[in-house]
Formats: sequence, structure tokens, C-alpha cells
Amino acid sequence: TNRKQIVALGGLDPIEYRSGSSVHKKPRISKRGSREIRKCLYEATLSAARFNPAVKGIYHRLKERGKPEKVARIAAARKLLLIAHAIYKSGERYHAPTGEEG
Repeated sequence: TNRKQIVALGGLDPIEYRSGSSVHKKPRISKRGSREIRKCLYEATLSAARFNPAVKGIYHRLKERGKPEKVARIAAARKLLLIAHAIYKSGERYHAPTGEEG
């Protein structure tokens, strides 16, 4: 399983709308994956965006660029999902980075 498949499993993969000449709509998340995974990850970002340096960096960087709250939260949820997958694959304990990394 690769990163794109994991993100798709959570329904956090971006999808573009294309319909005839209408190709200028903003991409949205597909929501094709598990609703429960998406919900849990979104709720987890409420804490992780404050206390996990890896997630905090992404969240605040997007907010500083003027992105909406939900866009920043979904990006943070994607990061959490990829961290969880990396922990599962490696079998090691999680050690949060010390700086504000993304």
C-alpha cells in the first residue's frame, strides 16, 4: 500500500470536477473512503494542530496563507493518517519531531 492508497482509504484524496467546459471548480476531497476514519482524523486535528509539531507546522502554514479552517484541518488530518500508517508499517513507537516541521 502506498501513500495515495492510504489517503484514498480515508477519503481525503482530492478530486477535480469536470463536466463539459466546467473545469474551473475548486478540487474537493473525494469522501469515497471511510466516513468514520475521516471523522476521527478530523477530530484528532483539534488537538494535534496545537500539540504535535509535525501537524502544527502544516496547519499554521496553511492558515497563514489565508486558507480556510476546513482546508487546514483536512491537510492536518491527511498528515495524521500518513503518520499513523508509517507507525503501523515500521512497528516502532512514535516520537514527535522537536521543531515545527511539516
